Amino acid sequence: MKRALLPLAALLLAAQFAAISIEPYGDSVYDLASGVTTLPQGGVIHDNENNLSIDASFIEYKEGEYIKAKKAKMETEKARFAAEELNYLPSNDEVKLSGGVSLDTTDIKNLKAKSAWIFLKENVAVATGGVTASKPELSAALLVADYRQGEVLLIAPYKYKDAKLGITLSGKNPKKPLYLKFDGDTGEVSASSKVPPEVAARLLAYVDRAQAEK
Repeated sequence: MKRALLPLAALLLAAQFAAISIEPYGDSVYDLASGVTTLPQGGVIHDNENNLSIDASFIEYKEGEYIKAKKAKMETEKARFAAEELNYLPSNDEVKLSGGVSLDTTDIKNLKAKSAWIFLKENVAVATGGVTASKPELSAALLVADYRQGEVLLIAPYKYKDAKLGITLSGKNPKKPLYLKFDGDTGEVSASSKVPPEVAARLLAYVDRAQAEK
């Protein structure tokens, strides 16, 4: 198996494929047989087509197929994510995050979960496993958020502290999610157990996709 060790200067000049550019923190190892490039010291990958960047301590990628990263931080125009492991499939505009996931959007702050799927094209996130957030204050078995439209479903068991009303809403039936709608101008949140059918059908479809691709 042949491998080539590329110096930093050469890689900065050559590491441009599709709409992605690479800024390594050290050397890069390119496997000629498999076409896989490894950045053992990590680096930053910019996906200019999707307007996102990935900063990680270890990166492995194959042109046009996948990007894998460890201790990774990812930033898009509308959200920031971090996780111990990240698997990005550019062709599908999908990102799988696992191991100590954190997420911040315009509406949701300091969200924590065990794992998450990000559907970049649709600006939808599905977070599972001990989901919590500090703003708004909530916990849930699963959360699905359209962070472009400001719509969120909390799947039971959930708890949500309604700061406006000064009460805590809770539910135990997974078939009856709590619907949160964020006002794009004021940031205020309205909560309801009555989910608009269109919203339920659209967001729960992403839950099914995430669970099918585990």
